[in-house]
Amino acid sequence: MTDIATGAARARLLRLATCASVSTAAVLVALKAWAWQITDSVSLLSSLADSGLDVLASLITFFAVRVSLKPADQEHRFGHGKAEGLAALAQSAIITASAVYVLAETVDRILNPAEVERPALGIAAMLASVALTLALVSVQAYVRRRTESAAIAADAMHYKTDLVINLGVAAAIAASTLPGGRFADPLVAVAVMAYLLFGVWKIARQALDILMDREIPDEHRGKIQRLAESHPQVRDIHDLKTRHGGSNYIVQFHVLLDASLNLAEAHEILDSVENRIRAEFPGCELLLHPDPEGYQPRGPEFGKR
Repeated sequence: MTDIATGAARARLLRLATCASVSTAAVLVALKAWAWQITDSVSLLSSLADSGLDVLASLITFFAVRVSLKPADQEHRFGHGKAEGLAALAQSAIITASAVYVLAETVDRILNPAEVERPALGIAAMLASVALTLALVSVQAYVRRRTESAAIAADAMHYKTDLVINLGVAAAIAASTLPGGRFADPLVAVAVMAYLLFGVWKIARQALDILMDREIPDEHRGKIQRLAESHPQVRDIHDLKTRHGGSNYIVQFHVLLDASLNLAEAHEILDSVENRIRAEFPGCELLLHPDPEGYQPRGPEFGKR
């Protein structure tokens, strides 16, 4: 399994990724704004709009990650991890708004075609954007593997699509200089927005999974159950419930134990089970309840006076 960073190491990696994202997005916006002013390319405008919203989205991620890193407090007993889900959902809304605007501009360009000016400069700007984006995506991929952060994953999705977008825009600008290529620029802009909206759906779905307490993947649920049942003194587990806590899992279940065990022995077994699970899922929040073998819980009326 991937070596997941925890504690201070995880915080450092998340701060590195968010700072790199904001800085890169700001440079890309300046570069593309300059190139768009020179070329008047609508496909370049679509890329500029995407990068402009990436700045805003990256800033949202920047602050959301810092909130998510706060330890649990009296009002937030399970920590602040869901701030990452909120950030990812906000990014989805922002990108959707951008896509609608650019599509409107693209329709106008299709109805009123215009030549791209100084295409060589536009192509050079796009290739420089590709190089910067590749460097950032490499950093984000490393941090994502080490932290399993939903916010970083959502932010990285933007820049992965940017790679395709920038190459597509460079190709469109080049094609617009060829005979009969005047529609290449707006058509690529449409393709860029369609691709971006597909990425938005994936980001939004992951964010909603976190915010709506969706069960964690079946693969991980099964592994947690196998780890718990692998302890020689655990007879069975039941009532397994899981949910996302942002970049970590929140898990609870009942553990069936020998009825002759005393409280200290049962506690030691549960500690051992927790350690086995956290070795595979660092940062996992666990709530285990011991049940003596043969115990039959009473109905809902139990405890009523």
